[in-house]
Parts: sequence; C-alpha cells; structure tokens
Amino acid sequence: MGWTDERVVLLKRLWVEGKTAAEIAKLIGGGVTRNAVIGKAHRLKLSGRISPIQENAMGGRSGGAGTETSGTRTVSAPRKPQKTTIAKVSNREIIAPVQMPAVQENYCFGDGVSLVDLKERMCRWPIGDPKDDGFKFCGGPSEEGIPYCSHHARVAYQVANKSKLRIEELSKIDADVIRKKVTA
Repeated sequence: MGWTDERVVLLKRLWVEGKTAAEIAKLIGGGVTRNAVIGKAHRLKLSGRISPIQENAMGGRSGGAGTETSGTRTVSAPRKPQKTTIAKVSNREIIAPVQMPAVQENYCFGDGVSLVDLKERMCRWPIGDPKDDGFKFCGGPSEEGIPYCSHHARVAYQVANKSKLRIEELSKIDADVIRKKVTA
C-alpha cells in the first residue's frame, strides 16, 4: 500500500468533509487502515478535529450524519465530581538543624605515628599527604571495632538522613560503637 497523489487528494477532501478515519480508510480501500489514515493526516498537518467520542461527551452530534433519533431520551448517570488534590501537611514539628562545632580533621594525638609504628587499637586517621615525608597517622587510642579515635570517629561517621540510613540497620556491635562515638 502506497500513498499515491490521488489517495492523498481523496484523503484531504474526505478529511475536510468530516469523515472519520475508519470511513476514509474504507473509501480509499486497497489495504489502507484507519491508523494509516490518522498517521498520514498527522504528517500532512491536516487540521485537528475533536474525536467523535469527545464530541458526544460535549453534546455534539451523536450517531453520524444521517442518524435519526427517536422521541425517547437516554439519561446517563450523574457524573462524579472530580477529586481536588490537596497537599498533605505534615504534623511533625520543623526542627532547625543544629550547627555542630567544627571538627579539625588534621587533629593529631601527640606527635602522630608512622605506618611502621602503627599498632592495633591506634587511630588510623591519615595526617598530611602520603607523598610527603612528614606523613603520619593520628595514633590516638581507638575502641574495638572502629579504626579511629573518638575525635576522628565524629568526622568519619556522620549521622545520615533517617530515610537513608538508620543506625539500627547496622550490625548491633557497630551500632553501639558508632552511637558512643557520635554522641561523645
């Protein structure tokens, strides 16, 4: 099926007359479908029309050009009013975020410790640039389960948004240790 010039002219004429896409497809014939008519009308940028379904809902013609109506009238059920969407308001109090005191990331317990001197239960917070000769680790006392001292644990373990992470979702041991470090 191809759109010849004759078919295109016929499509335009029938479209202007107000025929439906199905009627036009039947009149053109030759394997032209309703969807083919709609697609071609769209590509030709033919004027948009209200669909027969919308026209009926708006009180327009109801059965085609030659349809006669009898004296009886069909009454449809009353329409339900459209729901109006109202924004939900939370009952929660709005709490201003607390400004935490600044924590020095480069704080060092004592003089610091080199990688060779770093032992178990010593803070492994890096101080300085690993490329420099003066690079060291904090070396302060750390508790079991956390590689940092209480000072650096506050920097490393910041409480996340409750919707993203709950401390209770962590393993029980980690939760207790982190809770102690964050509240310290």
